[in-house]
Amino acid sequence: MFLSAVYAHGQSTDSPHPDRVDDYIKREMAARNVPGLAFGVVKDGRVIREGAYGLANVETGAHVGIDSVFELASVTKPITAVSVMMLVEQKKIGLDDPVDKYLADVPTAWREITVRELLSHTSGLREYGLVKCGGSELLDISTKRQFEDLVKSPLLFAPGTGTQYSDSGYFILGMIIESVTGQSYKDFLQQRIFGPLGMQHTSVLDQSAIIPNRVSPYTLRKGQLNNARRAWQHELPSWYGIWSTVDDMVKFDNALSSGALVKLDTLVHMWDPVVLKSGNKASIDGNLYGLGWFILSNSGHRIVGHPGWTGTIYLKYPDDNVSIILLTNLDAGSGSQHVFLAQGILRLLQPELPRFLPEGQ
Repeated sequence: MFLSAVYAHGQSTDSPHPDRVDDYIKREMAARNVPGLAFGVVKDGRVIREGAYGLANVETGAHVGIDSVFELASVTKPITAVSVMMLVEQKKIGLDDPVDKYLADVPTAWREITVRELLSHTSGLREYGLVKCGGSELLDISTKRQFEDLVKSPLLFAPGTGTQYSDSGYFILGMIIESVTGQSYKDFLQQRIFGPLGMQHTSVLDQSAIIPNRVSPYTLRKGQLNNARRAWQHELPSWYGIWSTVDDMVKFDNALSSGALVKLDTLVHMWDPVVLKSGNKASIDGNLYGLGWFILSNSGHRIVGHPGWTGTIYLKYPDDNVSIILLTNLDAGSGSQHVFLAQGILRLLQPELPRFLPEGQ
């Protein structure tokens, strides 16, 4: 999961001339058929480099800008996790409380599932969040319909005894947020995070909304670029449904690093690998997982972050006060290699930071 273009119109905000970073990005985009990309690197709370490249929409020829709005996909998960931990700090949610404390009509098998297990993908709930009818995915899914569909699925394992990346678990976390606050997930994020931080170009999924500078998503089929048909409208998309820009995510990152959203001690806890009932650490595809974050380390440097299927990645080096937000519009399954690209940019800008992927990946 974590380690899972030919339209190279480059734009760098801090230099009018091509340089090593520009050359690297254009070369990799062309090699991987990435239509568009935007990124920002933050050190000690200051943006040291940002840039925008390629096309936001291949059909219209619209270029990516720093203010282009990308679908974050699963980069939504750490934002949902931070929202939950804000409520934990307010003592409205307990990490080790069972899910039936907050939600009615849960199956008997779910009553041992805790909030901590939902956050860490150790609940046993199924992976996918989509709802199907007659074998086809529904495009409009209410919270009620999604919950009714999910409770029909048996647990994959007893809560706390295994790890399975689970969009469904993060859907349930969204329901818990709504239950304890009396607000919609969308309104909670707007009032508690987006609004106070001035994230004016960030919103929760609304397929009917007109969103200026929205970027179109793409996929490759048989080597050819195609529109990615991500047309689902979930009433509660708390596992994938945030749209944002590089600059807005920089605001989120700075608020997180400064303790403005949750206490720094809370972040330390979120960035500790969760321990299963067996004593083993929770791991997804060989990578440790905490509460809403993948956790890596190299040469004594902590690295935390989360990728998104749409070709997005948010990485933090907490001990080095460095972060990168990289947003592309080619999905991970098509080989956008967004994690690799982010690491390559950091290698050029912050060469003292250790790599966590081998050369050439």
